[in-house]
Amino acid sequence: MAGVKLDGISKVYEGGVVAVKDVNLEVADKEFVVLVGPSGCGKTTMLRMIAGLEEISGGDIYIGENRVNDVSPKDRDIAMVFQNYALYPHMTVYENMAFGLKLRKFPKPEIDARVKDAAEILGITDYLQRKPKALSGGQRQRVALGRAIVRKPKVFLFDEPLSNLDAKMRVQMRAEISKLHQRLGATMIYVTHDQVEGMTMGDRIVVMKDGKVQQIDTPLNLYNHPVNKFVAGFIGSPAMNFFEGQLTGNGKVYFDDPAAGLRFEMPSSLPSCLNTLSGKRIYLGIRPEHIFVQEFFHGQLDATAKLKVDISEPMGSEVYLYFGSSASQIVARVTAEVDPRPGSELTMYFDTTHAHFFDKENELSLLYKNSAGLN
Repeated sequence: MAGVKLDGISKVYEGGVVAVKDVNLEVADKEFVVLVGPSGCGKTTMLRMIAGLEEISGGDIYIGENRVNDVSPKDRDIAMVFQNYALYPHMTVYENMAFGLKLRKFPKPEIDARVKDAAEILGITDYLQRKPKALSGGQRQRVALGRAIVRKPKVFLFDEPLSNLDAKMRVQMRAEISKLHQRLGATMIYVTHDQVEGMTMGDRIVVMKDGKVQQIDTPLNLYNHPVNKFVAGFIGSPAMNFFEGQLTGNGKVYFDDPAAGLRFEMPSSLPSCLNTLSGKRIYLGIRPEHIFVQEFFHGQLDATAKLKVDISEPMGSEVYLYFGSSASQIVARVTAEVDPRPGSELTMYFDTTHAHFFDKENELSLLYKNSAGLN
């Protein structure tokens, strides 16, 4: 296996369209790194540049110690798993998995051993003589994984491999790929638009927007210490609530958002830097799980508001409550004991000890704007 290093890589298409801009990233040997971001952010383009399927406009790519800018895809010793499986319909599962090895003139006994070993790992031994049309989506994806495994490449690249599967199968395949990473001890780079996949699978996550890296960090650090408003809103489900307002002094630190009708007293445990920002326009961010129905919260109450329930979504163990209009909607994730009807009014407590603050002008975190990982 080997690590991957991207040194200032960029991709500019004809007409000056910038898909990837000056990205620096080091993926360690045996690390599982996930690239996440909305559609069009450049994550798949970056993966294709690593694979050699897309020419780079600037910078250098290293796989192990070798600079591979001018190395053809077949000689980079990587294996790529695609969203659409890319299986040959006229070949059996065995033939699909063996095809790449046959092209490289591997001896038949070694091909047979590698295919059968991979099939055993993935639980598809019983399907080796079937053709892809006789398989489910999950089984086809296992075959695609098997075709990559038999190569024993230095690096595995995954381009949204679970997008075509149903919700239950996606959860199962996430676990299977994570187990596969642990078993093979392989270097893996995985692209997805689904932040839940990134949070559950990656050793580190690269969050991208408009071709630029926003933050590179572990899943928990991204969740707890986002460096800007975009990362804070992208990571977490349901998404973080944002309120626009300003900090006011008078001996205490308050947050006012007249549009939402909210006024919070900030806890004294907050960093002193906020005391110097009186009158500054900012965004306040609070995650849905840090908003509680008052009667079910037993801690100290210092920020409450009466809100009318717009939509209630029972999720089994918890309930998602939506307040206000779509333009200024507030979402709370509360205990299943709460079962309000739409239109009912609840007193909600906002736990400001978990609040995030972002500069309105540049949207950088006021508490963590010096965090590592901002590119």
